Amino acid sequence: MPTRLDELSLLFTDLDGTLLTTAETVGPGVADRIRGARTRGVSVVPATARGVQGMLQAARLADLGPLAVCHNGAVGYHLEERSLLWVRELSHEFVRTTVEGLRRQDDGFFFAASSPTEFRPQRAFLKDLTINGIEWDLPELFELDSVVKVVVRHRDHPAAALIDILSREVTGVQLISGSTDWVEIVPKGVSKGLGVGLAAELLGVELEDAVAVGDHLNDLPMLMSVGHPVAVANAHPAVLAFVGDVVPSNDRGGVGDLVSKMGLGTNTEKYR
Repeated sequence: MPTRLDELSLLFTDLDGTLLTTAETVGPGVADRIRGARTRGVSVVPATARGVQGMLQAARLADLGPLAVCHNGAVGYHLEERSLLWVRELSHEFVRTTVEGLRRQDDGFFFAASSPTEFRPQRAFLKDLTINGIEWDLPELFELDSVVKVVVRHRDHPAAALIDILSREVTGVQLISGSTDWVEIVPKGVSKGLGVGLAAELLGVELEDAVAVGDHLNDLPMLMSVGHPVAVANAHPAVLAFVGDVVPSNDRGGVGDLVSKMGLGTNTEKYR
């Protein structure tokens, strides 16, 4: 069993707030270091709350792959074959009754729904941002062929308070803090931890021999699943408290620094 990061061949990386900068790009030199790792047989797998389309935009910036974990673990995608690997769905009946029930109870709730490849926000879900053709009427959220998550926002409550409210009203599912502003409802058991486990199995790698790097609360199940959890310096305090190793922030190319410390970039420094 490998005991040093420079001997490992699987890296899971969160995207927003971790690999991607505040400007949603990849820092200077980071993409080259990742490409170097890929040429040496290392899989660099994005594990993200984004759907497939949003993930693809980021994956192209740094040649990530060969697999991807999307929708916080609900969807797996093969970047080279451009095919879905797994999908964990919510039933249409659950989505309809939950959304309509919450909305009747409190008109401060706003919703979005996602299929593996499409994101449909209700009108006013995006607050001040209104783009023609992007926002949908509430009944249209139920028309997706497959729903892998429902995203909930409230005009008066941040995500931390919203999780408390939803935990009393919604059962049999998983609640994930997707940001400071909204909460994701996904099928029971779904998390980034589930997703990286499925991806590692497909790649033939034990999770104990995998590295993961993240920044937010939804990354904790992933970080708890691997043998080598790492955080970027801008991570949530709970994430920083859990991991043993911290690399520079997303805006300072922390993932590139991690790749270098793994001995896979231009720097061959060992990292135990």
